[in-house]
Amino acid sequence: MDTVGNKDAKAEIAMIKVVTPNMALKIIDRAIQAFGAVGVSEDTPLAASWANIRTLRLADGPDEVHKRAIARYELKKYR
Repeated sequence: MDTVGNKDAKAEIAMIKVVTPNMALKIIDRAIQAFGAVGVSEDTPLAASWANIRTLRLADGPDEVHKRAIARYELKKYR
C-alpha cells in the first residue's frame, strides 16, 4: 500500500483479510488444545481470544467474499 497505493494493492489487501484471521484462529486453537480443558475456561484468555478472532473473520466481510474478489483480481490479469 505504501509503495503502490490502495487501489493497486486491492488483491493483496483481500488476501491479508483472509489469511491473517484464519492463521490467528489456528494458533489460538492449538493453544487451547495444548492447555486442554483449562484452555476453554475463564482461567486463561484463550476462549475469549478465540471468540473475538472468530468474530473478526466476519467483521470486514466473510472470507468467501474476499476470496471471490481475489479470484476476480487474479483472473483480470489474464484478460
